[in-house]
Formats: sequence, structure tokens, C-alpha cells
Amino acid sequence: MNNIYYTLKIYFRNFKKQKLIYSITIGGFALSLAVLVLISSYIIEEKSVDKHFPNIENMYRIKQNDDNAQIPKRMYHTILNVAPEIEKLCLINKKEVLYEYGDEKKTAQAVSTNEEFLDVFSVEILKGKQQNLLQSKSSVLITQKFAEAVFGSEDPIGKIIEFESKEKKEVRAVIANSEETSSLKYDVIFNLDQDMYHSTMGYNEETYYMHDAVFLSNPQADWHEIEKKLSDILKPFEGYNETLLKIQPFREIYFDLKSSNDCYAHANLSMIKLLSLIALIILLLAVFNFVNLTTAFNNERHKEICIRKTSGARNKTVLYQFIKESYLSALIAMMLAVFLANLLAPLFKELFNRELSVFDALKTPQVLIAVISIFFFVGCVTSIIPAFVVSKFNPIDLLQKRTKLKNANIRGVFNTIQILVTISLIICLIVITKQIHYVKTKDVGFNKNFLLEVSLQGKTQAKATEIKEKLLQYPQILDVSGSHGIPFSTRTSSTGSWRNNGLEYRLENITTINTDTSFLSTFGLKLITGRNFRPTDKDAIIINKKTYDHLELDGIEGKSIWNSEIVGVVEDFHFKKMYSEIGLIQLNYSLKYVSHLNIRISGKDIPESLDKIQTTLKEFDPGITFEPRFYDDWINTMYQKEENQAKAIKIYAIMALILSCLGLLGMAEFSTKKRTKEIGVRKVNGAKTAQVLYMLNTDFIKWVSIAFILSCPAAYFFMNKWLENFAYKTDISWWIFALAGLFTLMIAMITVSWQSWQAANKNPVKALRHD
Repeated sequence: MNNIYYTLKIYFRNFKKQKLIYSITIGGFALSLAVLVLISSYIIEEKSVDKHFPNIENMYRIKQNDDNAQIPKRMYHTILNVAPEIEKLCLINKKEVLYEYGDEKKTAQAVSTNEEFLDVFSVEILKGKQQNLLQSKSSVLITQKFAEAVFGSEDPIGKIIEFESKEKKEVRAVIANSEETSSLKYDVIFNLDQDMYHSTMGYNEETYYMHDAVFLSNPQADWHEIEKKLSDILKPFEGYNETLLKIQPFREIYFDLKSSNDCYAHANLSMIKLLSLIALIILLLAVFNFVNLTTAFNNERHKEICIRKTSGARNKTVLYQFIKESYLSALIAMMLAVFLANLLAPLFKELFNRELSVFDALKTPQVLIAVISIFFFVGCVTSIIPAFVVSKFNPIDLLQKRTKLKNANIRGVFNTIQILVTISLIICLIVITKQIHYVKTKDVGFNKNFLLEVSLQGKTQAKATEIKEKLLQYPQILDVSGSHGIPFSTRTSSTGSWRNNGLEYRLENITTINTDTSFLSTFGLKLITGRNFRPTDKDAIIINKKTYDHLELDGIEGKSIWNSEIVGVVEDFHFKKMYSEIGLIQLNYSLKYVSHLNIRISGKDIPESLDKIQTTLKEFDPGITFEPRFYDDWINTMYQKEENQAKAIKIYAIMALILSCLGLLGMAEFSTKKRTKEIGVRKVNGAKTAQVLYMLNTDFIKWVSIAFILSCPAAYFFMNKWLENFAYKTDISWWIFALAGLFTLMIAMITVSWQSWQAANKNPVKALRHD
């Protein structure tokens, strides 16, 4: 007990003497631990996605070797015949559907599949029939959450819900909700034969209905052997002569960003990597600070240690004292970290878009082991190093100042690394912010000002032409176009071969937007050649210049694509995000199905214009959900992932800057105290305050300069790699590096100059009495 009391007494005596240093070391370390715990809770939650499925180790997905995640429906029985190891195989399509029940009219996440889905995904039936649930086209299964939202306390079994295109479905069963940690979420489940689901692939006269495919294998089966059996089965079909099938464990799907057109949610892998890297860097900076400042000031305790050694204390006793004090500091930092983590949780909730539980994270073995390991590592390093250094010297020599403890170089390295990270993060932040601004403001090829889109639902889809005519009667509405699919939210694409003059051309994922005669004028698209659609046209298309060039056309007269006559060519325009170059697209003249109205307004009285549009739509369908979206605002929200990355880097850049400043502040305090007598001698000999300031700040300027030189190529390399994700990207200009360097230098000088100024203005007589 006396030993503990003695340790605490010495510890708090030193804390009182060095309040600033102890506050910096403990506070900085606590902040980094808090961030580590918060990020770890997010990453662990991401890693747990889909792990709740009981059969996850035997669940696999079939996809094409080009990472197309869908396969033709006609392959279902062939797959089961070729690979008897497959016990259950389900085909899946997913989309958002509109439903109507009484006065309720909303959207729901719907899955269309076959009966085996219930076994493969271990769906629990809570109420209703237990067998043959998905055999009828007019049946629907609903989740418990959906049932409560629509029916309240009523029994939903046998009730009729009306879905898109007036399709009436009878509720056959209530099923358990899809888990929050599932990559496949749904509210309702239909059988596979639904009119509202059309995912096709066309090759000349051949059309294939495409679906995601997931199977449950025999536990003893080797999935590599199954893959060998299925590999070539698509080759006999037209368009698939070079296509192989491959198998993917289901647990990998959430982190698979290559697959296209699948029905699963996917991880923001770049964000996870970014957060993991920066969290590690922040932690290292905090550890550097803790070790750097603690060892520096522990080494300055040589007078106390030497007196104890001359009084009979052994090296082991000194070492134990250092260990106990270091672990006490680390323990205080860890307790403070829990408090800070709770304080920072709302900030990280906005960043991650989910609740983060600090205590749940600390219960996780990985996080707990990491925190305990850091605790022991830091406590060990900060105690052993100064004790070992001091123990090497004769205590009489240390007391008489005949021996100096030299470790300034390693401290300079630590500080340089901290500043290097800070400058790099600031450069990355500027580049990402610049790129986001660039893609938001880049010309998209059509006039997006005062252009809005409105989704049509139910009755309004069949009345699109009448609604358009009614809207055009208002002077503030300049133009209206109905379409199925819109730029940045296309619905249909086709892949196949096209022949011209004996040559065969490959059309990969040519996008189709069904539209009317007003599409070009509403969007302000320019015709290069040919004409606009006419009301009398049948099977007519307008292609973009990219498609025209790809097909190496020398004119459009008499030309057609898959029996659709090419009547015009328009200038290229963006219909996908800036990650990819402008692709192939065809505008198809068709009024059979209209999903959107594109409306250009004058902009003179926007609220009145929106009111007129809403009033007109409600005349045709009083229950319609009116959610207009302006194209310019919508485009500004398309790069949320990058904006979240910028937000994350901004937070970490601030933290890195704080930690660097804390380290510089501590080292400035250490430096000025160490050179107190030298400052006094210089002042007595006529040195001015500015000269003393220059002398004290030279080391810090040197550290910033070295860090700047090293950070520029590193930051350029990583940002150049990041920009490769975009087909259209901004320049990495020289001023970005200059601005980051100057900003960091300015903050560093402000941080250390206060300590230097105080030391430079001390009475030299008092300074010479030091020690």
C-alpha cells in the first residue's frame, strides 16, 4: 500500500510541475484511442455483413467471367443436372416497386424469386402458409416490419395489395425481417414470373431473361469442382461462345465491387481502407507523441534519479518506478478515451451514417486485444527507454553535468513524421475537394438549369400524354418530355452483335432510354445529323455520336440497329457518373411505358411552377407521391462517397494537425527549458528577442521543410491513383502542395512561437540562475 502511495505521490508531483506536457501526452493519446475504437466498431460491423446466415459456408453465387452477376434463366435445369452437388438453386431479381393499400401509397424493396430462396436464405415463416408459397404469380410474402407498417394490428393473411401496373397480390405469409447486417434487403417477395421484372440480354434474334443465381451446396462438396463442371455450359448459346461461368462464395459478395447489375448492397471498400489507414496513422502519431515527450521529460529527471541512486536505489528500482508511472499515464488516457469516444460518436454517426456503440466495440475481442496491446506497448517503451539511458551513466557525472543525454535526432525524426502526415492529409483533402467540385460543375452535355424530373406512379403512368398536354398549358412550363429511364438513372441496356458491310461490331451494354418527340428540346440536346422523332415513327432510334463512331458509320440512311431504324445522331451527353467515359446510348421512340416526366420551367416563380405540376398530377391520381428533383441539385448529390471520404480526411487532417501541434508545443516547452541558461547568456550579451526567437524556431522550420519535401511525392502518388477512379479528373496543381506546406508552417510557427516568445522575454538574471 505504501508503495502505491509513494508511486502516486511522485507521479502527481511531476504532473504538477509539468502540467502542459502531461496534458499533451495523455490528451493526445486518449484522442487517438477514442478514434481507433470508433473506427474499429464501424469496420467490425462491416465485416459481419451476411455472417448471420446459418448456411453461409455453403452458399455460393454463379456469375460470368466478365463479372456480370446475372445468368440466363434457361440455364436453371442445366445447372442442376450438371452439378448434382447443388442442393438448392434460386434465381433472384430485385427492384423498388410502388404499392397501394387503402390510402397508403408508397414504395417497397421487392425480390422476385423461386421457392428455393426460402431455404437458401433461411427465411423464417412467422405466420400463414408454410408450403408452396411462391408457386402463384398472384401471391406475395411480406416481412413483419412491412405488415406492421401497412396493416397495423390487423391480420394481413389473405389481404390484397395492389402493386405496379394494377397487379393485385394476396398475402400468403408473414416472414421475418431481413437482417440489418444482410447485403440483400427486402420488404416483399414475389414468385419469379412477374410482369414488372424485365432484365434481358439480346443477341440478334435471341433474347435471354437474366437473373442473379445463388445456390446451396452439399457441405462435403468442393466448390472448385462445381465451378469446373459449370464453366463451359453457356458456350453453346449465341452471344456466349467465349463466356465462362465462375463460382463465388456468398460471404465475399458484400466486398465485391466488380460485379455489375446485381441485387446486393456493397461495402464502401475505399472508405474502409481509408479509415483503417488513417486510424493507424493517427494512432502512430499519438504513440510518437506519447513516447517522444514522456521519454524526453523522463530523461530530464536525471537529478531526481541520481539522488535516488546515490542513496542506494538499484537500476531495477528506478525501472519499476518508470514503468508504474508510464502505465498510470496510459491508464488515465484509456479512461479518458472512452469518454472522448462517446463525445465524438455523433460526429462519426454522420460520417458513417449509422449508430456506433463504444461499449459494444470494446466487448469485441479484436478491439479489446488491440487496445490492451497498445497499452502494454506504450507503457513499456515510455518506461524502459529513459530508465535504460539513465542507468548507463555514473550518477556523479550526471549531477555534475559532465554527461549529457543526447537523443535530439530521434525526436526530430518523430516530429518530422508527424508534420509529414499532416501535410499529406491536407494535400489529399484539397485534391479530393477540387475533384468533387470539378465533376459537379463539369458540362454534362445537356442544359440542367431549371430542369426537373418527376417519377410517375400507377394511374399517372398510363396518362402521361394527357398530363404532358395539361402541363404545357401553363406559361411557366416551357417543355415536357415523358421517358422510361432518365440520364443518371437508366433502366435498360442491351449487349449483342451488329453487322454492317460484312463486318461484325460488338455493342456492349448499349443503354436505352424510351422517350417521345420532346426529349431533345427538353434537355437541349443538339442533332448532328438526321432528324428528331415524328409521331408516326415506329421502331425508330436516335443514337449519340459515340455510338455512331463506334459503328464506323458514314451516314445513317437505311441503317438500323436490331430492327430499329436510326433516324438521327445527337452530340454526346453524360448519362452516367463521371467514373466512366460517355458510353453507347440509343433513344428509342416509345410511349408504351413512361416512368418519368422531364419538365423544363422558366425559373421565374419556382414554387408556383411546382404547385402547378403537383396540382395537375393529383388531378389524375389524388394519392400520388410528389417528389420532384432538379437535375442540378441531383447531380450535386451523386458523389456522396467521395464527399464522405473528404469529410473523413478533413476530420483526420484536423486531428493530425492537433497531434502535430501538441507534439511541437511539448518539444518547444522542452527545448526552451533545456536552453534557458543559453538564452540568458545570449540576452546578457546583447541578443535581441527576434534573434532568440529565430534561434529557438530554426529546428521547427527545418522539420517542416523536410516533411514538406517528403510529403509532396507521396501525396501526389496516392492522389494520382485515387483519381484513376474517374474518367474525367482535375489537375493536381503545384499550388496545392505550396498551400498545404505554407498552412502547416504557419500553424507550426504559431504553435511554437508563444513558448519561444515567453522564453526570449524572460529576465536574463533569472535565466542564469536556472539549475
